Amino acid sequence: LESLREDEDEKQEILRGHKSRIAEIEKNIQGFEGSIRTAEERVQTNEAGIARAEQDIRDFEGELVSAQAALDAITDDIVSELDARLKESGYSASERKAAEEAIDALIAGIIARLSGKAAILDDLATIKDYGSPQARALLESARSAMAEAAVRAKELKERYESYRQTTPSFIDEFLSPEGIMTKKRALDAAMNAIKDGIAGRRDRIAALREENRELALRIDEYRHTLEELRGNRIRMQTQVQAAEESLALIRRELASQEGYYRELDSEVALDEKRLAEAQEDLSCIDEDIADIEKKGRELTAELERLEKDIAIKNSDLGKRQEELRKKMDRLGSYQNELERLHLGLAQTETEIRNIKENFKEQYGRDLVEFEERMYEIRDSVADLRDRLAERKMKLKDLGSVNLMAPEEFVEVKERYEFLSGQIDDLSKARDDLRRITQEIRDESAQMFLDTYNRVKKNFHNMFRRLFGGGRGELRLVDPDHVLESGIEIYAQPPGKKLENISLLSGGEKSLTAIGLLFATYMVRPSPFCFLDEIDAALDEQNVIRFVNLLREFGKSSQFIVITHNKKTVTGADALLGVTMEESGITKVISVRLERSDGQEVRVPEPVGFFDEEEVEYEQGRELPSEEELQARKSAAKRALAAANAAPVAAAPAAAEPAPEADKPEPDTAGYPSLSDAAASGDDAAIVENA
Repeated sequence: LESLREDEDEKQEILRGHKSRIAEIEKNIQGFEGSIRTAEERVQTNEAGIARAEQDIRDFEGELVSAQAALDAITDDIVSELDARLKESGYSASERKAAEEAIDALIAGIIARLSGKAAILDDLATIKDYGSPQARALLESARSAMAEAAVRAKELKERYESYRQTTPSFIDEFLSPEGIMTKKRALDAAMNAIKDGIAGRRDRIAALREENRELALRIDEYRHTLEELRGNRIRMQTQVQAAEESLALIRRELASQEGYYRELDSEVALDEKRLAEAQEDLSCIDEDIADIEKKGRELTAELERLEKDIAIKNSDLGKRQEELRKKMDRLGSYQNELERLHLGLAQTETEIRNIKENFKEQYGRDLVEFEERMYEIRDSVADLRDRLAERKMKLKDLGSVNLMAPEEFVEVKERYEFLSGQIDDLSKARDDLRRITQEIRDESAQMFLDTYNRVKKNFHNMFRRLFGGGRGELRLVDPDHVLESGIEIYAQPPGKKLENISLLSGGEKSLTAIGLLFATYMVRPSPFCFLDEIDAALDEQNVIRFVNLLREFGKSSQFIVITHNKKTVTGADALLGVTMEESGITKVISVRLERSDGQEVRVPEPVGFFDEEEVEYEQGRELPSEEELQARKSAAKRALAAANAAPVAAAPAAAEPAPEADKPEPDTAGYPSLSDAAASGDDAAIVENA
């Protein structure tokens, strides 16, 4: 009960922990659902912003189209008006260029003359006597130079006027604030602003889409985590349900044990009551024993008194030796008779005491009440004992009288017959199931051994073909239990010793595994097969052998091989290239490999050819399971119990056991006893003895 209560407390603690974990998971689920809703709302907000930005872009593009149309119109106007104005003004580029060259030459000449005159003035400044002929010549030269400079300046003015007239006046109108060029610049600025706005909106859209992509990834992560949490919640709910069922089972078991405990208490109380009654009967028996001991002491005292009298008479009657000897002989006979009487008295008293006790136990009344009638009995004691034993036996066989016994007997008999039939049916069904199970196990073991030996033979020959010789073996770990046995792989490449596959190199392991795969395919092929980089550890020659096997078996099966080996690729009928150009977007490209003349692509054949070899058929068996052994042991033990009980039931009630010397010894040499066979679990010995 304490263990069950501890189990109940432990289950309740586990149940509380599971419920707390479920509450925590529910809280996490709600948190992730809130995060998903927030992210989805943010995505919707971003989508709305993207839509608005796209609408703005469309508006800007419309404005840009309008501005571009206006710009094109203004440009056309500028071109046409410029052409018309140039024609009206008579503008000539050659004349303008000639005027510019004349002005440049005139300015250069003026500058040269002014430089010369400046030198004359410098020389004049160095002369101290201005009245000298030299000074007057210099002054005259300066005067003529200034006059010439004035003429040149006037000519320059005329030239400038001529040049100014060659420049169209409408240029200023074009460049004025209200002019057409100003309008063009304004349109250019507006178009640039629109383009900047479009670029800004597109950047905003790209940023929002990137944020949406990150939010989508986050939502996927949240949903994946949410699915895991929901799966954990379902598992925890299942564990809670299992814990509740286990707790309910423990509680039912506890209630059953408590009921059984109460029944034991009532039985203990009843046994204590019976013990008290037995102790009362024992006290009565002690009183009878005390009376018998008292009588024995009285007889002993009387005997001592007689012995004293005899001693006195012996001393007094020394002269009468002959008579004394006779009296001694008589005394001896008296003593023998006295002992016999003592023994008879003790037996009689014991019988009387037993009769009183048995009578009181049987009928609940004291035999003293019937002492007055004892003198009326005329039958012998033996007859009375026989009659009493017969009556007791009949009374015992009769038992307590139940007036409903016939009806209950009919019901119990029907129930017994029904249950007996059910037991027979169940026993027959159990035997049939055991027989069928054993047949299935035997047939499965035989099928397994046949298939295993076929695979073993194919593996050996395929190994020799792939390695160019050598030997490959499969061995059962437990031949006595083939259905549960493991299989060990041993390989002996050419030039090496036979060893377990775990001791081979990576390439040898791969090639051995390929051989086992195709050996299995030879027994039971599959419609298609996926191979993931199975040729990664193979060298070029082994890859060629592998590809030839693929093409050979490809006539009946379809092989899809994931590989990075070019040799393997050359032997394929079709290539499926998988690439990821953008993150999260996978693209598949298929290419069919054929020759230009329509023939199939072939690979070089391996050098060497090996005939198939036979391998030894490996025997095995499937011993009975532990349950079958236990069932056989139980049946043998029941047979043993029945065999031991049969002689007891058939023995006569009044038969006396034969002396040990008269019993014949059974001839059991060389055969184990049933108890030894049952203890050792020897089924054959148990069945033989049974």
